[in-house]
This record gives sequence, structure tokens and C-alpha cells, in this order.
Amino acid sequence: MVNVAINGYGTIGKRIADAVTAQDDMSVAGVTKTKPDFEARLAIEKGYELYAVIPEKQGDFKKAGINIAGTIHDLLKHADIVVDCAPGGIGAENKPMYEKAGVKAIFEGGEKHDVAGLSFNAMCNYDKAIGRDFIRVVSCNTTGICRVLYPLDQAFGVEKARVVLVRRATDPADIKKGPINAIVPDPVK
Repeated sequence: MVNVAINGYGTIGKRIADAVTAQDDMSVAGVTKTKPDFEARLAIEKGYELYAVIPEKQGDFKKAGINIAGTIHDLLKHADIVVDCAPGGIGAENKPMYEKAGVKAIFEGGEKHDVAGLSFNAMCNYDKAIGRDFIRVVSCNTTGICRVLYPLDQAFGVEKARVVLVRRATDPADIKKGPINAIVPDPVK
């Protein structure tokens, strides 16, 4: 059984936790949050052990009535691998912590290629990922492009491609980038 820690139970982390739970040979060792929000409560409702990313914020969870099992450092002691679902750039900051704990890590597409030295797409370079301690999974956009271009390149050779992506403007709860799926009513007004 592979024990998977999920560092960042947000837009991506929630999906990763559910996917790991669906596997017969994996289990969720725990998930992390930076603050005691609705996603923290959701993690508990789903039966995931919840850990605080920032040790100094443990009191905030207690004040909010959310029981946590410890900090990210405690979680890493129970993990074989961590999927880092932190916002872009934070994964690179987290890497030394994973190295110190001796835990392998998968970083999300928001990180730069340098964080792992391999940007992974199962269709294109599965063999190169085997046995590595750190990999970066390419973004959903890059994954889609790879699924189309890789087989075409294998069959015919692709020298150049012009690609148009049609996607949502932002993640559903990310109101900083506009009101696309993120209208937050203010009951005071």
C-alpha cells in the first residue's frame, strides 16, 4: 500500500485525494490546509486526516473547531510520496522539506520544470519517470496538447504546431481574476 500525502487540499488537491482513494493499492495518508476554511471541513467530512501546513496556524484550526492531526512535518512521517498541490512557486519552496523527510514528490504544472528536472506526461515520457524521486506533472493545457500532438508526431512528424486553447478564465473560487464562476455575494451590502 502506497501512503500518499496531499499538500494542499484545494482545487487540485481535492481531486487528487478522491483519485487516490479510488485506487486499491494507495491510501491518503492525510491532506493539508493553510487555514480552517470550508475545504478543511470538507476534508474531515470525507474522512481524510487534516494537517496544518503552517505550524504557527494550528491555533486557528482549534479556534474554528476543526481538529487537526498535526503539521505537514507530522504527515510526511506517514507518507511514501507527497503530491504537492500548493500554488505555483510554493512547491519549489517545499522541495527541501520533502528531501529532508526522505519522501518522493510529484509537483503540479504551476511549478517550473527545474523543480524536478522532468516534466511528465504519461503518453510522452512514462519510461523516463520510473524510479525518479521528483517529477513535475505538466499542466492540464499541456496534457491536452500532448494527447493530440504526440501521436501525430509519432505517425507523421510534427515540425510546428499552432494551438488555440479555449478554457475558463480561472479556478472556480479564485475571485482575484474576475467573476467567472466566482461571484461571492456580500450579505452586508
